[in-house]
Amino acid sequence: MPDRHIEVRAPSETEVAAFDAMPHYVFALSQEDVRAYSTQPAPLASAVRLGVYVDGKVATTYGWIPWQVRLNGRPVSAPGITAVGTYPQFRRRGHLRRLMVRALEVHRERNEPLVMLWASMGAIYQRFGYGRGSEHVIYNADPRFIALREPFTWDGEVRLIDQASAEDRAVAERVYEEWAVPRNLVPMRDAARWVHLWWDIQRQGYHVAVAEDAGGRARGMIAYKSKEQHEAGVPGPDQHMEVAGFFALDLDARRALWQYVRAHDLVLRAKFVMVEPDDPIPDLLLEPRELRRSTGDAMWVRIVDVPRALEARPYATAGTLTLRVHDKLAPWNDGIWRFETDGSETRVTRVDDATPDLDLSINALASLLTGFRSATRIERAGMLTGNEAAVRRADAIFATAYAPHMPEGF
Repeated sequence: MPDRHIEVRAPSETEVAAFDAMPHYVFALSQEDVRAYSTQPAPLASAVRLGVYVDGKVATTYGWIPWQVRLNGRPVSAPGITAVGTYPQFRRRGHLRRLMVRALEVHRERNEPLVMLWASMGAIYQRFGYGRGSEHVIYNADPRFIALREPFTWDGEVRLIDQASAEDRAVAERVYEEWAVPRNLVPMRDAARWVHLWWDIQRQGYHVAVAEDAGGRARGMIAYKSKEQHEAGVPGPDQHMEVAGFFALDLDARRALWQYVRAHDLVLRAKFVMVEPDDPIPDLLLEPRELRRSTGDAMWVRIVDVPRALEARPYATAGTLTLRVHDKLAPWNDGIWRFETDGSETRVTRVDDATPDLDLSINALASLLTGFRSATRIERAGMLTGNEAAVRRADAIFATAYAPHMPEGF
């Protein structure tokens, strides 16, 4: 095979359409979806795309949403990676590795200490230093059998909002923003993100309702859609509901929204997706097994810059640790790091001549950083070694107020 000219770079404005066609192909989007995405109001800018170009033609793509998330409550720049793929004729040639190395350099230059993605296959990304950062939870329940254990009466109202009304949309947005403040790994939605989300909600036919207390203050919101699944000769109910957003600021609002779902008498099956892993609902029901709860991996997190990432979040308690971190893809991370925190402020310095308390890969550090896994659990999986006192100390330091959670796809 003759030598080929290979570049890793952002597409030009005239190359964006060809760039976008590649992930559309790899992820087998329908023509209807492709047409819909061509009308989205906030597409990725060329400045947040990278591609491998072989003889001037795109072979591999990589894009990101330059947003912030709340990491144990604190805002942190953590772009959402998307549109990663390679045309079949260019696979097994190292193009994705070449692109991942360059992407890490770019994110570091942009002062983005970590990145995250939904993985089509975990095996692809683990070899590039990604570790599990959160899980998603699904309920698949018959609303008739998921009654609350205790009687509950809401003195407010759950009402459908008018999605064409900027005032009503703002009510729902405020619920989400207040809900997100103390949480962990959830995205902070700026104006552009909300424009995109409302476009997608309306495109997919979701209803949005808010739970307002007796004083008229919105305390919760829910996004859902229903579809009839009638079978001839089979008595109802026969509708299937999908709940793709459930945000409650307190327990009463959560109960009110739950009762609202159950009040849809023609729904046979209610599927709740992207549920908070630490959702209290199972503890509130007469028959929690009727939720038919299932889980799967959600965010895969890649630490771009060890000191910046560790210094970015608050911790549960003060403490000191010396960490040996292994990172084959980002040599600036590979080494021994001294970690000192008072809980609020943290300082991380390189100390390559020190004796480490804990020894772990960059993948395992991602799981520890987000609070997805404790040091003890990582150690039991054979992904961390260290003395018992240091492992217990890390358990206490890295604990989070809420489980890491990603409530939207990207």
